[in-house]
Amino acid sequence: MANENVSDLTNIIDRINKNEILLPDFQRAFVWRDEERQKKLIASVLCKMPIGSILLLHADPNDYAAKVIGCKNKMVNTSNISDKVDFLLDGQQRITVLSNVFSNVIHENCPKVSELVASIALKRRFFLKLPRWNNPPDENEDWFGIRKLLFPMEQVNHKPNFLTSQVYSYIHVENFNANDGKPYNPAQKLSTKLDDFCISYSDGYLIPLFLMCPFGIKADLMRLRFSNILERTSNGIKDEILNHYMSLIDKQEKCDFVKKIFPDVADEILDDNDDEQGENFKMHIEGRGRVWRDKMTEYLKSCITGLELNQIGVDASQRARAIDIYENLNMGGVCLNTFDLIMARVAKVNKENFHARMIRLMCAPKKYSVDVLPGNIKKIIRNRIKNNTYNATIQTQCFVEKKNELNSRYIDIFLNVLGILCSSPTLDTNQIKLDNIKKDYILSLNPEKIDNNCEKVIEAVDRAMFFLQCRCGIRSIQEVNYYLMVVLLAVIFAKDENFANHDVHDLLEGWYWSVLFSGEYDKDQNTRMINNLKSMLETINKQKDMGWLNSIRNNVFALTNFSEKSLLLMEKVNEDRLPKKVLRNFICQYMLSKTYTDMFDVNKCISVFSDEADTLEAHHIIPLGTVKKVGENTAKLRDKPEHICNSPVNFAYITQKANKEISDKPLSVYVTKIRDEAKSVLHLTSYKSSDVADTDKKIHDLLEIRFNALCGDVKNHINECFAVW
Repeated sequence: MANENVSDLTNIIDRINKNEILLPDFQRAFVWRDEERQKKLIASVLCKMPIGSILLLHADPNDYAAKVIGCKNKMVNTSNISDKVDFLLDGQQRITVLSNVFSNVIHENCPKVSELVASIALKRRFFLKLPRWNNPPDENEDWFGIRKLLFPMEQVNHKPNFLTSQVYSYIHVENFNANDGKPYNPAQKLSTKLDDFCISYSDGYLIPLFLMCPFGIKADLMRLRFSNILERTSNGIKDEILNHYMSLIDKQEKCDFVKKIFPDVADEILDDNDDEQGENFKMHIEGRGRVWRDKMTEYLKSCITGLELNQIGVDASQRARAIDIYENLNMGGVCLNTFDLIMARVAKVNKENFHARMIRLMCAPKKYSVDVLPGNIKKIIRNRIKNNTYNATIQTQCFVEKKNELNSRYIDIFLNVLGILCSSPTLDTNQIKLDNIKKDYILSLNPEKIDNNCEKVIEAVDRAMFFLQCRCGIRSIQEVNYYLMVVLLAVIFAKDENFANHDVHDLLEGWYWSVLFSGEYDKDQNTRMINNLKSMLETINKQKDMGWLNSIRNNVFALTNFSEKSLLLMEKVNEDRLPKKVLRNFICQYMLSKTYTDMFDVNKCISVFSDEADTLEAHHIIPLGTVKKVGENTAKLRDKPEHICNSPVNFAYITQKANKEISDKPLSVYVTKIRDEAKSVLHLTSYKSSDVADTDKKIHDLLEIRFNALCGDVKNHINECFAVW
């Protein structure tokens, strides 16, 4: 198949209808659901702009399982196809949108709207909306010549003068639902009811774009409806102009109007006899209407037959080249990503949809041991683990069930873990390299290795998320600031003996908090993670001592300009140095990992597994209301990062109810209500009702006490984690 820069969409639609273009089952889900994005693509087509590329693999129909384009689960029975077909490797999103906008093919092949890949996104009918003559567009934006019923382009196959942003407002959308009886509903027969709807629309004339690519047994009927609607549109505009002319009483006004509409032939129309002039005007406007209709039809068809869609075709004998083209397109900025390419590679050895397979494995029941958990969490989650109702991957939102999508951060983690495990199945540190997590290496992975390691990687990442949730106060994967830390954890937990070893969990937790509060990953995260991973594996295998970990631990709450005391207490404001907001998250997560009693409700335990975990809010321990002055509001103080109350040390996760309890009350008022149990864990024991924290100095002193307690707590906890090592 030769490469082409221009495509005939009518031909593409016809081939889709005949199952000559198929969607391989390893394709990702349809994601171009946003109406604005779809309208922009249509505007590009109507402006004759380039709209990207599609990649087709010319192969035997039985090489891949294939879905009907636009349908959720409907598979194509390829056993009945004798000739080779084109598998759509890349371009699903734009082809699905184009097929839905300019034809009925998706709805003919998938008549049940519930079976559409995205029912809301595809339950749309697109029209070109032309304004009525009595409400014309600005003269400089009359792109289709409504004001004079004179099509502005002599050569309709040429490029138009308007841009996508200028024609965007001409695109109109009508939504439909199953069996709603609307004349544009695909389930309805094409009849004059559609014509009447388009012509009688209150805001203008509607040209149904879905009739522009006729196909199959209904092709002639689609052509008829399209032709009739355009003819009635031109007649409607013509009648508006003619009626306006007839409504003019003053002879000079009529003369001026004739010259305005027909400046070049006004002399032929104007006549002393009013009746004769009227007939001349009518004859000319009717002739112009027919010309306008023909040119409008020709222009719209030229947009479709001359679609600037680059078709890249590769023969089955060059499958490897198809993958290379994927990679080159990706480097060129086309909407492909590494994960798409991985799915394409796996499809060569496993016909199961890779995306669906991952979701199946991610959602499958998981097994965990309560023996590796710290005591405070063990009591909370023991029953869920025993009953097999806990799944760390789902709990931490690695899979967004509502959207049927994998979290983008999860995909990055999956690919990096995959790269490392494929390079070193036995976790030999001599084989683990920085290149293993680079895109070039991941894209070059052997399909069999990817296929064989898929389940192992998913299980390893799930174990890492289990660890992070149970020991590190992580509620969702998005809360992991340094995502490569998840990669390290997953690689280590890929070994069953490591995941089952309580001491290994302790070691990793000590490392985790050391990294967060030392700034170890604040720079050169990739290199440091690989070095940490190799050192950690050697330490677990008793091949290396704790020296490397001690050097990280020594920087906990001590690294200059990252976690040192003076920075966190806002003592470097005059040097234009402020602590990073991420420290606020680290402190809140550390506290949450310990679990604690609610500030005001002794019967409520705050943890990542509490009923209100998802709605916990990072709140100022010393309320902003304590320091606001007359005329100030807390919102302004909240937006002043240099203010002492916005120190990372002044935060903890609390419930929405507790937030309302605190409100902006002075410390002296609300501190009397805080439970002693919460004060102890959150390091609020120095806060007394007699304190009137109305100056920056007093607030600084209170936060310094909390910092000292927090620093000692974290360091002691790290020491306990490292004790047996």
